[in-house]
Amino acid sequence: MELKKLWETQKEFFAAKRGRGLLLLLGIAGILLIFLSELIPGQEQKAAVSATEDLEVYVEKLEGRLLETVALVEGVGEVKIMLTLESGVETVYASTEKNTQSSTGTTSGSDVSNQSSYENEVVLVDDGSGRQALVQTALEPEIKGVAVVCQGGDDIAVIKRVTDVVSVVLGIPTSRICVTKMM
Repeated sequence: MELKKLWETQKEFFAAKRGRGLLLLLGIAGILLIFLSELIPGQEQKAAVSATEDLEVYVEKLEGRLLETVALVEGVGEVKIMLTLESGVETVYASTEKNTQSSTGTTSGSDVSNQSSYENEVVLVDDGSGRQALVQTALEPEIKGVAVVCQGGDDIAVIKRVTDVVSVVLGIPTSRICVTKMM
């Protein structure tokens, strides 16, 4: 009974001009909130920022370890190192594959048909916040090049030793390494 009375009161309020204006104002406020929600960074943008920060931390850590190693080489002196990467971390997801083949034909050899189908499906797991693809492995980014600037960078023997050390430590060809003298 009280619910019916409340409904009648609400109906009368919105029937008045003042109620219509309030309803219009609430509608406009709702639309504005929807548009403003697009400006607030979502999960996708946060994930991209996080991946970029993780990559920067990876590069800094690798540069630091390489710097410590190269600084121990005879004749190097003060040294600075810069690494560049080909791309980011590559993620390989677990998947299931299904191949199906069927053939029909006659013994006379005139009517023969072969059919095959291939399905590849990513494995999904429930992590509590929703279904996520199962990561099989994450491949480290490929190193594009290394620049080594050091005090001994004008001595051909030092350049050779530094180039060899960097090549072995990072597993990259010497053509991707530049060693030069510091000013």
